Amino acid sequence: MMEKEIKSARRAYNDYVLVNDSELDVRVKNYILERIKENKKEIEELMKYLEREKTYEDIEKAIKDEIEKTCRYKRQVNLRKREDNFVEVTYETGIGIVALEAYDVEEVVRYIIRAIRTRNALIVSDVEYNEDDDKHLIMYIIKEAIKKFNISENIINIVPYEECDYEKCDKVIYTYENKMKNENIKRSSKLYIYVENEELRKEAQEEFEKEKNIGKDVEIITGKVEEVIEKINNEKVEGTVIYTKSPKIGYRYINQVNAKNIFVNATLENMENVEESKDNMLIKKKIMYEMKDLLK
Repeated sequence: MMEKEIKSARRAYNDYVLVNDSELDVRVKNYILERIKENKKEIEELMKYLEREKTYEDIEKAIKDEIEKTCRYKRQVNLRKREDNFVEVTYETGIGIVALEAYDVEEVVRYIIRAIRTRNALIVSDVEYNEDDDKHLIMYIIKEAIKKFNISENIINIVPYEECDYEKCDKVIYTYENKMKNENIKRSSKLYIYVENEELRKEAQEEFEKEKNIGKDVEIITGKVEEVIEKINNEKVEGTVIYTKSPKIGYRYINQVNAKNIFVNATLENMENVEESKDNMLIKKKIMYEMKDLLK
């Protein structure tokens, strides 16, 4: 069962991060709040039936609080145009698939809104899993709401914690018993050079030899872009470069690969030890590409 949820969440995440609309999350969050208010009676009655300590008002307030928070997604931390016509940018972006171990309905709702704001896929690992509870009702309402914006309902899901395979997720957040704990990605030191266009094989080979000569664990990889991205994300590497002539594929690579350093036709010598984001739902990435690709 978990394998299905992981694959669906990964596809939903890959689609969501390619949407080039900086105001999308604002419209989505406001519409979610609207739909929650419209279903107040049903949520309130179910929470009372379940004898929750939390109330409907707590749920609405949690959503409003999250809506008011500043969105740090893809906000520029540093941008530099180099003399060689390359651009270096460091910004914060989504992690990928985040597993949330929790049972508190308010905490779950907060993280659903955070996932939408940061463009992550969220799998709630429910310590008190019950298909007929308020968490499922609220998640159903939110799933239906985000469809209006062509966001896959698989961007959020809930499973029994016994079935949640944390190894297949990109980050795990624990809120059980009010003990906040984050497990960050353990990254591999391996570097990948992806030859998407064979016309650039010579440049890729030169980069491989250069990195190999200074003792780096580096490998040239070829194949379909979606398969390469999946492989790199599964191995959770620190850095990668793609050799391509397609700005569209370069854009996809930058957004869907979850490495700290992601370059397009640029040497891996420019890799940096990128610091962690202060937001536990984001990572900082350094990306590098030619200025001409921005104009296409």
